[in-house]
Amino acid sequence: MIPLPSRNADDRRHGMTLIEMMVALAATLVVMGAIAQAFAAFGNAVSGSRSVLELDSRMRSAAWRLRSDLAGATARPLPPLNPAAGEGYLEIIEGPATDSTFGAGSTISGDHDDVLLLTTRSTETPFIGRAPGTGGAIDDTFESTLAEVGWFARATSNTSNPGTYTLYRKQLLVMGYVGTDPFHAGNNSLAWPGSWAGYLNSPCDVSVRREANVLYPNTLADLTRRECRFMHNPLGATGTSAFPFVFASGNHQATPAPDGLIFETAQRQGEDVVLTNVLAFDVRVFDPTAPVFVATGSTALAPGDPGFTATPTASGAYVDLGMGTANTLLSGIPPHFSGTCQARSRLNTAVPTLRVYDTWSLHYEADGLDQDGDGLRDEGTNGLDDDSDGSFDEPPFDANGDGDFVDAGDDLGEAETLPPYPYPLRGIEVRIRCYEPSTRQVRQVTVRHTFVPH
Repeated sequence: MIPLPSRNADDRRHGMTLIEMMVALAATLVVMGAIAQAFAAFGNAVSGSRSVLELDSRMRSAAWRLRSDLAGATARPLPPLNPAAGEGYLEIIEGPATDSTFGAGSTISGDHDDVLLLTTRSTETPFIGRAPGTGGAIDDTFESTLAEVGWFARATSNTSNPGTYTLYRKQLLVMGYVGTDPFHAGNNSLAWPGSWAGYLNSPCDVSVRREANVLYPNTLADLTRRECRFMHNPLGATGTSAFPFVFASGNHQATPAPDGLIFETAQRQGEDVVLTNVLAFDVRVFDPTAPVFVATGSTALAPGDPGFTATPTASGAYVDLGMGTANTLLSGIPPHFSGTCQARSRLNTAVPTLRVYDTWSLHYEADGLDQDGDGLRDEGTNGLDDDSDGSFDEPPFDANGDGDFVDAGDDLGEAETLPPYPYPLRGIEVRIRCYEPSTRQVRQVTVRHTFVPH
């Protein structure tokens, strides 16, 4: 036999001890934990990036919808308009909040209580709407190339740090004639047995006006008048609503709620919702007389912006209506949109905290009513020199709307009403600012539209 080689102590192999195994396992767990954390961080980054990209996409979609509405605006912003021309209207309501209101505070919210209302025309696919039938059931859908559109924001319930808003777009079809129920073919109207608020909260997408207890579909000519528009005359022709037919709040009163203008008391749903987690919906008008402050090495600041000072270095900017800042560079030139509403519009006293741009209507100068309470009716269009000043029409008041500004003895001083801001509007700017909660990032999109032919 061949003897086996002997083993000495150096040839013996040892296994891992329990302590070594525990150390190795602990090291493995540490490495795996680090890898898991890295993957979690990567996943959160991807998820956050996806959330931000989705928000950007939704904001671009909202901006496209707004640009389309403004591009199809039917009314020339040259107040006052002649209703016979059938142009519809453009109205901007400036709420009490501004971006500078929040600039010095801890909140990141901004100007959220503005309202944009206009009539618009679709040159591509028609607008689609619904109307309720008997008992509130949806009987029909309607199509029209014309619509009355309202953009506004409402506070989102149970949100804080920051408090956010929901942006809505209310669309009402302008049809004039609807030859089916609930607008009967015989009289083209709907006898409404319930309340006006019930109609506003029902799923009815037809622009209507209320006369007595009957609802009539609006035409563009009708919508030139404030009392025919969305949420301007909730009590109807037989109620206590009267000129200047201020925009109604949720309780159908003139005074807005603390968080700005509230529309229907019921929560709006579905296709009316444009964006959520909104921090600001700021509608500004272009004012060539507005002061602009430019500090060395800084961006230009206009009234309403945080950090603006009253010492101007330039003129012309997009500003909030009634910004209340004079331009010392333009001494002797009246400001266009910095003050309160023109007194004869009666909007300056009806809602003191709000400012309104309105394309207005010459209808009030020939409606047989005494809007200014001086005992005379329609003295601005009666062909008489009621104020005995020997003058004739002067821009922007054209008594009969023929464009020549010369109508017997009628003149601007005799007009019973005047637009709240009797100046042409060259352009508007809308800033929409949103918050992405998972990444705590803020995004803003700015839409500008010029009304000047180019």
